[in-house]
Amino acid sequence: MSFRRRFQCVVLLAGALQALNPIVSVAAEVPQATGRPRVGLVLAGGGAKGGAHVGVLKVLEELHVPIDCIAGTSMGALIGGGYAAGIPADELEKFLVNIDWKKVVGSQGRRDLEPIEQKRSGPTYSNEFEFGITPQGVVAPGGLINTSNIEDLLRVYVARARLETDFNKLPIPYRAVATDMVSSKMVVLDQGDLATAMRASMAIPGGFSPVILDDMILSDGGLVRNIPIDIARNLCADQVIVVNLVEPEADPVKLQSATQLLARSMDVMIIANEELQLASLRPGDVRIDVIMGDIGTADFERVPDTVPLGVTAARQMSDALSKFSVPEPQYVAWRTGVTHSQKMDGTLAGVRYEGLERVNPDFLAHRQKLQAGDPVDIVTISEEAQRISALQDFDSVSYRLDGNRESPTLTWLPQEKKFGPNYLKVDIGAYASREGDVTFALYGRHVRTWVNSFGAQWINEVQLGGESLLTTGFYQPLDVARRFFIEPRINFSRSLEDVFVDDERVARYNFQDFVAELNLGANVGRYGQARIGYMYDERDIDVDIGSSVMPEGKPVDAGVHLLAELDSRDTAFNPTSGFAAAIDYMKSDTSMGADRDWEKAEIGIGMALPLRRDVLWITVAAGTDFDSGLPGDRQFSVGGPDSFAGFEQGELRVQEYWLANTSYLWRVKDLLTIRNHSLYVGVGLTGGQVFDRLDGGDDGELYGGSVFLTGRTLFGPLTLGVGTTSTDSWSLWLSVGRPVGHGTILEKGVFR
Repeated sequence: MSFRRRFQCVVLLAGALQALNPIVSVAAEVPQATGRPRVGLVLAGGGAKGGAHVGVLKVLEELHVPIDCIAGTSMGALIGGGYAAGIPADELEKFLVNIDWKKVVGSQGRRDLEPIEQKRSGPTYSNEFEFGITPQGVVAPGGLINTSNIEDLLRVYVARARLETDFNKLPIPYRAVATDMVSSKMVVLDQGDLATAMRASMAIPGGFSPVILDDMILSDGGLVRNIPIDIARNLCADQVIVVNLVEPEADPVKLQSATQLLARSMDVMIIANEELQLASLRPGDVRIDVIMGDIGTADFERVPDTVPLGVTAARQMSDALSKFSVPEPQYVAWRTGVTHSQKMDGTLAGVRYEGLERVNPDFLAHRQKLQAGDPVDIVTISEEAQRISALQDFDSVSYRLDGNRESPTLTWLPQEKKFGPNYLKVDIGAYASREGDVTFALYGRHVRTWVNSFGAQWINEVQLGGESLLTTGFYQPLDVARRFFIEPRINFSRSLEDVFVDDERVARYNFQDFVAELNLGANVGRYGQARIGYMYDERDIDVDIGSSVMPEGKPVDAGVHLLAELDSRDTAFNPTSGFAAAIDYMKSDTSMGADRDWEKAEIGIGMALPLRRDVLWITVAAGTDFDSGLPGDRQFSVGGPDSFAGFEQGELRVQEYWLANTSYLWRVKDLLTIRNHSLYVGVGLTGGQVFDRLDGGDDGELYGGSVFLTGRTLFGPLTLGVGTTSTDSWSLWLSVGRPVGHGTILEKGVFR
């Protein structure tokens, strides 16, 4: 299913008859050049296929064909806007083929820019949806794909041309076509911010959030005019050159089910408005059909392959195009006159923020790296825009350069999420093993952001399943820059945990905990956080099934809790690069309100190293009780896929342990390359040692190995594996979605 088909089902009834809608804007008159007809270039929409337009432009330049005006839709608006801004075809090609589409469309690398508390708050694994809680109910975002990187790319692309708000005064007069989802009418964008106009024209409904302009909600122009021939005629054209991107006819075999037919219906509507426009071609017009083969709308990583297709198609029409050619001196004069560099000069007079309602601009000012006196460097401004847009508060971030062009003021225009400040995320996960265990987790998280000007957050979590919990906490920064914070939190949890003796499950315990804690912490850059505080834990211990191996009762543990974490991974699940580390220390002391004296510390380190298409994982972990004699219910739990895969989860309860694991993952299947969704086959080796086992088993060294299939899929994380140990234990497991269960430090905290 194509990208457009996947995301446009929600607008199936919109746009079928829109090809006849009136044009909203009034076209300006462009004087006719002496001795030749005015030529309008019409560039069709088509997502990734639109790279072929650059190939056509290259041939037009070879044939010395000047263009008098341009009209484009979606990707055609993007390519056409760049050419209209004064960028020659060869520079357009360099720009296009060097775009990192994984970053721009797939949002890869975005996590690296997030603050540590945002990383630490925990991702959702089975989906990436974030909802808003408003007086009108639960509201979904306007698009499934974050568009901030796309918008930033467009602003860099036409940096200097953005200073001209009248599209008639661009080097080549230009129009972009969008659809107003309020009135169902076509909107011809002829003024304003050029980057915003291009972004509106390519805002695929459901995929990309729309552009709000006055009272209009603007989405992809392809719904009403995917090939805007009439727009070019109204703008300037006596004759038009039309670039039509041709896909193969649909396969009847793939049009059998209701969902397949539903998805196809949007393509049918777009083709219908295309055919109405193509039928309007007149004698002397030139139609260039670019045969796209198997390249689809969403194949952005194949954009470089589309340029030669455009070249081939245009050269096949060379005879028809040559009638628009002019002598070389005349063409060189035209080309020189319309070529404009997008490089910006000058120094910043200042930096300001505009339009913020909830977010404190002083917080953004503390984070930014730009200030008065800095050069007007579009690349640096772009990097800063990406840093701001990575914050959970914003849908997108744009900017203006106001005042004197040699010394402008940088005005940031962050677009706060309209459904904030109450956000909701939901998640689901399941885990099954050879022993017949099937455990699930249904998770929900509510966050109320910007409770006050320092950025306080009220955080609530609920989970149902093998481990159930209900948590509420208040994260209060102590300074505008959020370097220091205080966080009180209350938590109620219930978990079922198995106890094994000699590889045999002998009991299942029910632990119920009421925990109150008060932490003081510090954030170190965007990668590190440390917190220390007082924790009070009232635990109810009962045997649910089986023999009594550990004492039952209602002990209270209370004392000092220290947690320090570091996280630079590219993703929380199956990272392909980055580093994570955590230290967790707890001391329970009767002098601080506890019934029992004990202390424990645990450390974990994980590293992901990319090796071409493959990945190497290295993890180490260790825990000690400092000879304090941990109660059985507080001992370290070792076993499961993240420690010794041959054991069941938490099969070994010990006073001390250490382990090291190395896993090599071969990428065997790309599922959605632009989102880095791939399947890997992995082989892991683990070595370690345990001490003072609860079941009285032998201490000493342990070794294990595993083979597994894992990856991030469209439906969330998936892992299927089998493991064995040097004690002849073995296990088979399947994990889907949110990780379930907990054991060593590698299975909780920052590693989750």
